[in-house]
Amino acid sequence: MKSRQVSFYVEADDLGSVMDTVCSQVIPQFQELPNFLGLTIIKADRDGRSEVVSTSYWDDGLEDSEQVSTHFIDEIVRVTGTNPARRVFDILYASVRDANGDLCIE
Repeated sequence: MKSRQVSFYVEADDLGSVMDTVCSQVIPQFQELPNFLGLTIIKADRDGRSEVVSTSYWDDGLEDSEQVSTHFIDEIVRVTGTNPARRVFDILYASVRDANGDLCIE
């Protein structure tokens, strides 16, 4: 398994625009790709701005998602005026439980 992480800072007023694009354009495109497993987007408030970290999870074939990821990054640059940091990881272990305590991923 692989993951791609994109992190960036955004002003609070611009966060809604970024999330609208992610939800309406990026996620549906990712969901159409055969190796897409999921996505998390988290934020932390820092010095009057939000630090946002998006991590997508892939069974394999990360290269198939490159076009969608590039569109996502272009939108971040357009809204924030900054270039996000981008990294790819090999997932060594993952474990997630649902609200009932049942394992969803292991």
